[in-house]
Amino acid sequence: MVVGQASGKGKFSDNHPSPDYIAGLVQYSNGVRGIVETGDGAPDIPEVDTWWRKCRIGAQGTEGFAEVLTGGGWRAITRDSGGVISGPGNMDYAHDMPPYVQEIVEWLDDPARVHPCNGENAYKGFEIAMAICRSAVQRGKIKLPLSPGEPELEALARALPD
Repeated sequence: MVVGQASGKGKFSDNHPSPDYIAGLVQYSNGVRGIVETGDGAPDIPEVDTWWRKCRIGAQGTEGFAEVLTGGGWRAITRDSGGVISGPGNMDYAHDMPPYVQEIVEWLDDPARVHPCNGENAYKGFEIAMAICRSAVQRGKIKLPLSPGEPELEALARALPD
């Protein structure tokens, strides 16, 4: 189940059309709750240096929470952590690319292996994002998988006030 809210039409005219702000809650079937928030209405993230990376995604479970800050690392509280734990995180091509390329090599060499960035997994994230948009338009809960409907960004652009 997904619910979403959005505001602002200014960014619909740029090369990555979107509302100026969007937030969503995702209730997974295992009880974990995901929180997505990005745009000019999202809380500032001072540890993130540039405006285009000031977004986060988090998950809250029965024994803690975790969130990733785009370009700013991660933080969590878990049953066993004894408080807030955190770590760095930023795209570092020298460090991040070799294991990524190695996964591709292993996937290409073994037809039975499924790459973690496969289309089916990527579509799940896309479907959640579109469900957040659809919820903002329809003003209610959206169940996954998405049923056929109007293109979500076009509907959202029309639904938001000027």
